[in-house]
Amino acid sequence: MTDINFDSMRNEVYNKFAEERPSWTLVVFASIYTFVASFGIVTNFLLVFVTIRTKELKGSAHKLLALYSLFEMVHQSGHFLFVYTVFSGHYLIEFPIAVRILSPSFFAFGCTTLLLFFTSIDRLLYVLFPLRTAQYDNAIICCVVLPISGMFGAFYVGSLNNCGSLGEHLIIGTFSDVGAFVSIQCDNWMQSIFFEIVTIILLATIVIYALIAILLYFKKAPSNSNSNQLNMRIFRSLFIIVSVNISGYFVFDFFIATILKYVVLLPMEFWKWNQIVTIVLNVSAASNAPILYLSSSEYRKAFRKELESFIKIFNRNSVQPFTAPKKFDVTKNMAQLLITPGSCQQ
Repeated sequence: MTDINFDSMRNEVYNKFAEERPSWTLVVFASIYTFVASFGIVTNFLLVFVTIRTKELKGSAHKLLALYSLFEMVHQSGHFLFVYTVFSGHYLIEFPIAVRILSPSFFAFGCTTLLLFFTSIDRLLYVLFPLRTAQYDNAIICCVVLPISGMFGAFYVGSLNNCGSLGEHLIIGTFSDVGAFVSIQCDNWMQSIFFEIVTIILLATIVIYALIAILLYFKKAPSNSNSNQLNMRIFRSLFIIVSVNISGYFVFDFFIATILKYVVLLPMEFWKWNQIVTIVLNVSAASNAPILYLSSSEYRKAFRKELESFIKIFNRNSVQPFTAPKKFDVTKNMAQLLITPGSCQQ
């Protein structure tokens, strides 16, 4: 079990950063968070917008991916608390205040984990029963998927708000400082099992996608048929999603659930590795729209259509550059009048 506690973090990490001013380590991490979170919010917003606007993207998987992106926008917005504290020069913030400000982001984080799992279930059902009707999809999403995901997100927020052992301590206001450090220091039962549950859910999600890949591989279809080509495109999309998207979440939760608890690290190493795996997670969280753009022709077509419309609107509203009128050459124009047949006829 790691020997890191709040006193060692405060003395060797938080106080050290507070004394430097400016701390270039914090500036570098805050800059990376700003770029990754901004990119993720924009791309996830585009995915939600495109899904709403495109009639062809009305399947259950499209809706689940749009909901996932919506929650990712909320999740990634929480990183701007750290950005604000660094660039404003405050650096440290009271733990209860950080938890209250970041509660929507923690709630969204819990929801995204379940949405990844439910999306894998949806894809498995599609492969097993390709002709199933979609008439109950909206009811299932509204009455099953969203309530369960919401309860899991609320469970995570509740575990953080019930962690009284950190009191009014000052911490650095990163998402990972609150989440990972509390998972080690907090003694309530909810927090002690949360990341283990998340790791199991993500492992189950990866196993389901592996099963889907196996089913697609052995599905009988001529190599040059449209069905086979569609299956291969699905396989490639799943491979990229598992490799980039889900793996980022899995690495983050596995790191917190196992390595941070059982590997001895110095406090500064603890803090830096915590930020690194969080950045990996956020790169994954920002990858949903790019993955779908690269691997899905229907999403690519929808993105291009909406972006072209946006560019046309932007060009229409932009100020046209002033063009000076050409100089009127009297001699030249009179000569043209004289040599043009009928130019002087009434």
